[in-house]
Amino acid sequence: MKKYRKKRFARRLDKARRYTPEAGNKSSTTKISLDEFEALRLCDYEEASQIDAARDMRVSRATLQRLLYSGRKKIIESILLNNSFEIENNIEHIKLKGESKMNMGNKQIRKIAFPTSDRKTVDQHFGHTKEFCIYTIDKENITDISFVTPPPHKPGVLPLFLRDQAVDMIITGGMGKRAIELFKHNQIDVILGASGTIEENLEDYFDDELKSTNSSCDHHHGDHSHTHNNHSHKHGNCSNH
Repeated sequence: MKKYRKKRFARRLDKARRYTPEAGNKSSTTKISLDEFEALRLCDYEEASQIDAARDMRVSRATLQRLLYSGRKKIIESILLNNSFEIENNIEHIKLKGESKMNMGNKQIRKIAFPTSDRKTVDQHFGHTKEFCIYTIDKENITDISFVTPPPHKPGVLPLFLRDQAVDMIITGGMGKRAIELFKHNQIDVILGASGTIEENLEDYFDDELKSTNSSCDHHHGDHSHTHNNHSHKHGNCSNH
């Protein structure tokens, strides 16, 4: 399982920017990440304090200082060695400022499904759950909570079932690659690695502690560790649903 990394807040460029010296080494290009550039922009261009910049990016001050150090070093080394450098526009670990959560665009009303067999905790394997708890959310407000019983489990049935319930996202413990593809095909976002109560996971979602992912459990290994809600949880093999 891919290690969880909390997203940093940053502004995206219109496109990647590459700077090449006229008579320099054009074959070697140093990559400056978008979060490194955001730290430089805040502190060196907009003259924000490190405390304010760290708060703006939702990172610790130590993380901000590391971003400043690495970004400045890359630029200086590129200039001194006459190499090209490029500011990437990759947002894999970036939370765009002003963007809605979990790749849902500007949709105000959305539905989030949690598999549960006791109406309290999140099931680790969604394919054999007794019910789905569906939260309807208008911006940051919960407007409805409902429980629906899924049809008998067959490959590909549950993504279609939740699509018909107008669900935008499923939050669960584990899921196979094929299941993720089917949910994505039906325009349903996927969050894996959830454990504990539904309310805890929903709070983490509102606090941006959960992220959508294309990762799935590796079916050739045993237990998988997930960092969630500041605790380490382990659960067994994920079945491919």
